[in-house]
Amino acid sequence: MGIDKRFEVYIDRLCKRIRNKDVHDNIKLEIGDHLQELKEDAMRRGLSEEEAVKEAMTHIGDEKVLGKQLNKTHKAPLDLQTILPVLAVSLFGLLVMYYLQFHSTITALHKMNVFNKSLIFYSAGLLLMLVVFKCDYRKLAKHSIHIYAGTLFVLSLTLLLGVWVDGIPFLNIGFAFINFTEITPYLLAVSFAGIFHAWNWKNIRNFWMGAGYLAVPILLLSATGAVAATFISLIVSITIMSVSNASIKQVLSFTGPLSILPMVRLFVQADTSPLPNTYAGLTLGDADFIGSALQSTTGLMSEVHTDFIFSYTLYTFGWLSAIILFALIAYFIWRIISMGRNMVYSYERLLTIGLAATFSVQFILSILINLGLSGLSGSPMPFMSFGGSHILLEMTAVGLLLSIYRRRNTAEQPIAYS
Repeated sequence: MGIDKRFEVYIDRLCKRIRNKDVHDNIKLEIGDHLQELKEDAMRRGLSEEEAVKEAMTHIGDEKVLGKQLNKTHKAPLDLQTILPVLAVSLFGLLVMYYLQFHSTITALHKMNVFNKSLIFYSAGLLLMLVVFKCDYRKLAKHSIHIYAGTLFVLSLTLLLGVWVDGIPFLNIGFAFINFTEITPYLLAVSFAGIFHAWNWKNIRNFWMGAGYLAVPILLLSATGAVAATFISLIVSITIMSVSNASIKQVLSFTGPLSILPMVRLFVQADTSPLPNTYAGLTLGDADFIGSALQSTTGLMSEVHTDFIFSYTLYTFGWLSAIILFALIAYFIWRIISMGRNMVYSYERLLTIGLAATFSVQFILSILINLGLSGLSGSPMPFMSFGGSHILLEMTAVGLLLSIYRRRNTAEQPIAYS
């Protein structure tokens, strides 16, 4: 067996005992250099090359013992500051669905089995989150353009063949109806991160091409009538441009024309439908600090389990629970924004900030809708509102964020598309 081969075999055996594969390359380089230095030092002291190799490997130690130590040192970190608020809000969301199914006066929700279905959604979402956490998010970068093209295709299919419910097209996949418009902003954030992480906005051709990439899905969303999803996607696009070093002039020139359609639809909706009042005869002042203000009130809107879940929480469980939920989601968003700003590599920074923008705008819109400050609809509360498609996508997005945090010090730059 050759001398170099001995080092190679030793290092391979060592790495097999380290479960976190993300650090294998660094460990191979570090241990290999250290072994080589020990060998050269021994040879300078007069040892033969064979003896120097044996002494170097003896000095490093048994691969079982060292492997156990390195495995403990290099465990894949799970960002508890990100996952704990998500789990807390999700558990409370499940509790709310339990009350809606078994203790509310809305018989339609009893028949829908909102709690039973939500339990399945959250369980599947948690499994997806853990699977994505284990996967290397960097592999998504080379598929960004395919994710983008697939999103446009399904969105077009939804627009042309979708079943329209309350002015929004739902995609019929046989066993379920999917509101693809509400998950589109997440898919755009993921695809845009890979497309624009190394984009040269100073090049005129690249600017127009980039503006086209950003504009097409927004125009398609606007055509579906999903104003909330259109607005979220517009903010995500502006964020992506800003973080990828587009100039303020370029951002404004892109934003101005694309803001017209969603703003027109917003004013049309505001004129044709009053500001939402989730509970007939109740105002915010009627909500208790702790406890229920709904014991004798049955005038609930049908959307209470989706768009108005925060209002139901406020009136049913009191201001304290609503404040805690608000604080948990706000902390989660602050956490991922802070994480994104501290990322070294452009792809992971753009992906983190893009997802943070998606969560932020969705959360803000949902709060405004529930407080009666917006005439929009179709913006579910993250991790709480009933619905399989958005819960699964939100949990998958959290898995991506956890995967980014896990590999934040071992990231490599993906392929640039510009």
